[in-house]
Amino acid sequence: MHKNFNLLVSCPRFHEKDAIAEIWYLYSNIGDNEVKAEQTIFPGLITAKTQLNPLESIRNLRDLIKTDPLILKFVLKIMPIETIVDTTQENINKVASDLGSRILPNETFRITAKSRFSRINPQELILEVAHFIDRKVNLTAPNKILLIQILGTITGLSLIEPDNILTKTEFLE
Repeated sequence: MHKNFNLLVSCPRFHEKDAIAEIWYLYSNIGDNEVKAEQTIFPGLITAKTQLNPLESIRNLRDLIKTDPLILKFVLKIMPIETIVDTTQENINKVASDLGSRILPNETFRITAKSRFSRINPQELILEVAHFIDRKVNLTAPNKILLIQILGTITGLSLIEPDNILTKTEFLE
């Protein structure tokens, strides 16, 4: 798996190629004709690299999809990834601490971790990483989310706001 991506995209199993085409279509409609997406070894998961700012691109995609929710057929979720490291507890702790330093003293946070093809236990990881962030925790309505996505030998991390994750369900009514 390559380390050059800034979006993690989930889709239904066996529809990864459809989701890749949809990512290209969506991003070409918000000004990125150079977006690259590829399948991973994980069913229902693709990585993508946009030339746009990933956080701004999600806001732009949300605006686009609101005008026509039916254009979203295969993509279930898009998450921005800021940093990619080799999967070691030390690397994850360092980046998590660096990202956590961006949480303002009056802000709350939550850690969301997902582990695929790794022996790292997400709950234990959350407890360890939380020691490096001296801010108040809010599991239901945090100001910031420290996102940790372990993909076997590599891990993607981001510090985002809750609305920086785009989900298909937010457009279903």
